[in-house]
Amino acid sequence: MPAFEDILNMRSADIKAPSAYPVGTYHCLIDGPGTKGQSSQKKTDLLTFKFKILSPMSDVDAAQAAEQQIVGKFIVNDYYITDAAVWRLKEMLVEHLGIEEEDKSFLQLLAEAPGKQLLVKLKHEISQDGKRVFHRVESTAHV
Repeated sequence: MPAFEDILNMRSADIKAPSAYPVGTYHCLIDGPGTKGQSSQKKTDLLTFKFKILSPMSDVDAAQAAEQQIVGKFIVNDYYITDAAVWRLKEMLVEHLGIEEEDKSFLQLLAEAPGKQLLVKLKHEISQDGKRVFHRVESTAHV
């Protein structure tokens, strides 16, 4: 990763927005614990997870994945912590990561997530201003 000074010394003409990752399914690893945050607009509490890409699956364009050197990069996904949405986090932890539920609290389930593997399916979306395409997590699944 470039140092602060190296980035500031770059020619501005060489700085471009990152390309969206190719659509499709990726074999990933949960990289660390979820990070607590809030949504930018409604200030809803959330946990952000980083999924480290181990390999693209057969439904990903192999040429694009190779060109973007996708292996080792990260996919980020937010899970809202509200009564109506927390089931998505539970689904990811229990069904997709295979963490045994038993009588554990969410905190105990979350503590077991780092290092577990799952499949992450990406889709493309257009930015609100229509100027950019970005990738977003469509779904996750058990490996």
